[in-house]
Amino acid sequence: MAAKEKKEIFGIPPDELGHFFESIGEKRFRAKQICKWIYSHDVFDPMAMTDLPMALRDWLSENAKFTLPEVVELAKSEDGAVKFLLKLSDGELVETVYIPNPEQKRHTVCISSQIGCKFGCRFCATGMMGFRRNLSSTEIVGQLYIARNYIRDTGNQLTNVVFMGMGEPLDNLDEVLRAIKVMLSDVGFGLGHRRVLISTIGIPDGIEKIIESGLKPKLAISLNAPDDQIRAELMPATKKYPISSWLPLVPKYAEYSRRWVTFEYVMFDGINDSLVHANELVKLIKGLPAKVNLIPYNEVDGVDLKPPDRRMVLRFQSYLLANGIVATIRYSKGKDISG
Repeated sequence: MAAKEKKEIFGIPPDELGHFFESIGEKRFRAKQICKWIYSHDVFDPMAMTDLPMALRDWLSENAKFTLPEVVELAKSEDGAVKFLLKLSDGELVETVYIPNPEQKRHTVCISSQIGCKFGCRFCATGMMGFRRNLSSTEIVGQLYIARNYIRDTGNQLTNVVFMGMGEPLDNLDEVLRAIKVMLSDVGFGLGHRRVLISTIGIPDGIEKIIESGLKPKLAISLNAPDDQIRAELMPATKKYPISSWLPLVPKYAEYSRRWVTFEYVMFDGINDSLVHANELVKLIKGLPAKVNLIPYNEVDGVDLKPPDRRMVLRFQSYLLANGIVATIRYSKGKDISG
């Protein structure tokens, strides 16, 4: 006879846990007590959760589980970035990256939402591995928990979370939103909405769904070209989600979240880095409540794409700025530990 499946507690939103405990005859507020033990005190042994009644501690010991990933490898970059290779309960591996910025007192964790990705962006290492499966909220929150504790052990505090790791967050949005609820909860990680950012290829239904959820993470859209033709060469999903399908949602999301949307523009030598492209980009986005992050391409083995000359990047930025577009150059960290 198969053993009874235990109830997962870790990485589940407190409100969900509250409803569950009510369903088994417990008080709803027990969920918040348990979450505080886990995320604030790093206590996973129910018997050590001393403000819970003994009957509930016994029940948890017998019927609940608290699943964390295993750290398989930890690689440190010369620029301070740290990559965690984590093994999940089924043996699959997922990457998480800690990106420190001491000058700005920012300590950011870049987390994954899927194992692999089905959208096959030409410049993305994850896209080359194909799609394996979605991550659960437990597995998403587990990445953050491991990285948060590492940051804390260095004497710093987690400040930001970005969904820019493996996978497309809006293709696994239910689990991503459940994880964000844990991140925002005062008995979870206690982050503010503006401290969490979702990066997407631009899936209109997903953007609408975030608005319907009531959660207000910052939104970044991977644009990378001023028109669908060039973008489709880099991002095949453009054929399904052309720029026109999601661009009208930019002002809607900015008004909803009260924060500008970010356009990520990865720059490639000879493909999207000329002043002609810059002019087309200005015409496309001028007047929108959005800013641009210019990201010189970080080369991936086996991909026939090259980063642009630094002077081209600076000229491109200057042209955007001269035309009223807020544009910042972002250089990738952890290049020596990528792959």
